[in-house]
Amino acid sequence: MKLLAFSRSLSPFRLPARVFSIRRRLLGLSLLAVLGGYALLIGATALLASQERLTQHRATAASMRQLLLGRRPLPQSLDAVSAALAQLISPNFLVWLETDQGIPYGAAPQIRQFSIPTGVSLARLPRTMGGPDQVAVVRVGGLTYLTSAQEFQLGTRTLRLRFLEDITQKLAQQRLLLIMMLVAAGLATLFTGLLLRPVLVRGLSPLHDLGLRMQEISSDTLDSQRVLVQSQPRELAPIAEAFNDLLDRLSASWERQRGFVNGVSHELRTPISLIRNYAGRMRRRSLELTEQQYEQITLIEDEAGRMGRLVADLLSLTRIDSQRTMMPFDPFDVGQAIERVVERLQARSGGRLTISLGATQGARTFALGDADRFEQCLANLIENALKYVPGVSPIVLRLDASLDRVVVHVMDSGPGVPEADRTRIFERFGRGRHAGSVPGSGVGLAVVRALMEAMGGTVVVADAPEGGADFQLRLKGAAPLHAT
Repeated sequence: MKLLAFSRSLSPFRLPARVFSIRRRLLGLSLLAVLGGYALLIGATALLASQERLTQHRATAASMRQLLLGRRPLPQSLDAVSAALAQLISPNFLVWLETDQGIPYGAAPQIRQFSIPTGVSLARLPRTMGGPDQVAVVRVGGLTYLTSAQEFQLGTRTLRLRFLEDITQKLAQQRLLLIMMLVAAGLATLFTGLLLRPVLVRGLSPLHDLGLRMQEISSDTLDSQRVLVQSQPRELAPIAEAFNDLLDRLSASWERQRGFVNGVSHELRTPISLIRNYAGRMRRRSLELTEQQYEQITLIEDEAGRMGRLVADLLSLTRIDSQRTMMPFDPFDVGQAIERVVERLQARSGGRLTISLGATQGARTFALGDADRFEQCLANLIENALKYVPGVSPIVLRLDASLDRVVVHVMDSGPGVPEADRTRIFERFGRGRHAGSVPGSGVGLAVVRALMEAMGGTVVVADAPEGGADFQLRLKGAAPLHAT
């Protein structure tokens, strides 16, 4: 029995059904961090590019205004101002004069040199209501522009300079840059995942090895095996130390439990045997007893016998746990073992034991194990069936054999064993939901499982073909020691 099963038998708690992978979570978080970093970089790049365009537009507009005001002599008429502005125009930056009523003045020559769709009226462009630092974005005919305005004095008149900058090409370049950054982000994420995966696998391998080492520790080796703290990484060393401390406490508790059960069992064997023997002797003097006294003495003898079997089962479990039961692994005749058990229990069963046809006929069947222990397991299963299936219904024994396996069936016609109870009934002091008022300690089937596992076999329960339970003892097949 592995340590995990042992710890579960001591505690009612269970691990949650939903678990997660540390490696997958770390890998996912790392990739999300890479993607998040690139997303921030792309967003910051787009924001900085937008702010740079606005700053350059304001700087260009202010520079044109200073060039206009710095001309000597200073233009004094609208025509002179328009002529001066015509010399400042560029293919992607348009400047024109706007009157107080918002009407462009002398902008026709400039428009012919500027990349603005035909038919677009400058008077219909949105006007900026703020100061010279306010810049508006205009989209016309699939093109994108920045527009702003600045005022200046021409004599006693206040005129407005309007600026229009074509940023379509800049936006296309920015989109291309962002696409390249997205592709770089994808490639970087993929490359990071490919590099990080083996790093995480290698980094978490000590934890995996520690788990495998823990699984190898059984209840029989609690006092001898420990996890090597020196070989663990720095992060796992405290876990290994805590686990070793837990093993020490479990080992001490396990030893106290085995010592208590062993001591109590030995102390109870003698008084129980004396009570049973004296009750048997008194029962045999039936002529001197009244009917009521005879029934009471019979009850005492039966209960003493039941207690004796319980003590014997507890001693068997204790010997198996402490590895004092060294069973020889020799081939034995399974058919003869079945016949001996049936012969011994037939009287107690009221003739209900039946060996199916062909079970012990024909070629002799041999299995690897201990004949006495096998007979003890088979007798426990038969007594369990007799207890849970009262009446006259038969208990059928059948022997099946293949090249490498021998299976002995003990089948009854009782209520059967529900699927949910087929593991619990083989645990120590575990009983099924159909136990009801049937007396029992929940130890007999645990002894059967422990003995079968000690012989390299198993015991399982299934549904019988005609209803009821089908308990199966499975052992490895073997050839006889001596040919007959």
